[in-house]
Amino acid sequence: MRLKDEDKQRRIREAMVRLILREGIDGASVSKIAREAGVSPATIYVYYDSKEAMLSEVFRDCAHQSYRYLTERLSPDMSAGAAIEAVVRGYYDFSTEHEDVFSFVEQCSRCPTLASQVCEQDCSCDLFSSIHAYQRRGELRQCSDWTLGAMLFSPVRFLAMNRQAMAGESEAHLRELVELLQTLLLL
Repeated sequence: MRLKDEDKQRRIREAMVRLILREGIDGASVSKIAREAGVSPATIYVYYDSKEAMLSEVFRDCAHQSYRYLTERLSPDMSAGAAIEAVVRGYYDFSTEHEDVFSFVEQCSRCPTLASQVCEQDCSCDLFSSIHAYQRRGELRQCSDWTLGAMLFSPVRFLAMNRQAMAGESEAHLRELVELLQTLLLL
């Protein structure tokens, strides 16, 4: 059995993300991923059982990466209003600082087969645990994690994906979104 090389695995993962962003999930074959990563197709099977297994693992890891990024911006001593702002701005910042990862997660989230295998709600447990603490203290409205996710992330995704068209007004729109969410969610 061949030994695993972390650099090769990283190159394979990065090549898969680039190819999927360029050619879509169906267009990213194992042979194309191998060529892009500078390895043989057989090398990919040292690390992954199949393209689907590789895609699921990388999707899960990327989704976890985005939620870790957000969780690191929260502090137990923050007010609920500051936490809402930290999550909204953090998600927006992640989308601009890690555009490939953000776009990859977005694309994979729209694939029903992948979405059923890798539930973003499972990836976001730590983040929602922090939010639940504000709900228990009576600072945030009680609502399901699904509703919270829709309220916090969907509008940020929309702003992030349309930031080029906003012509320098991103900050004003982000500030307005934070204020609206605080009005809706704070008690």
